[in-house]
Amino acid sequence: MKKTLLLIPLLLTACASMQPTPQTTSSGKAGYKLTCSEFNTTIEQCKVKASELCSHGYDVDPHMTFRETFPDSGDGIYMPARNHVVVSCKQV
Repeated sequence: MKKTLLLIPLLLTACASMQPTPQTTSSGKAGYKLTCSEFNTTIEQCKVKASELCSHGYDVDPHMTFRETFPDSGDGIYMPARNHVVVSCKQV
């Protein structure tokens, strides 16, 4: 139990980041992949980050957007689901 309590701050810090990574979309356009943990980041916050990255708007790539879930391992450590959203910025 003490080990789990020591890991909680570490897990919260790891889940708090929403770092965009360069990604090529399924149509071959340059874009960004945003990974949003459901523990502390909603899909709407992920879309706000996409708006910050793409000043002229963005398109979500439905073929590369998915939800990643983790099974309960029974050891008391819960891994929240993660949403992966791939966006391409609109050009002017």
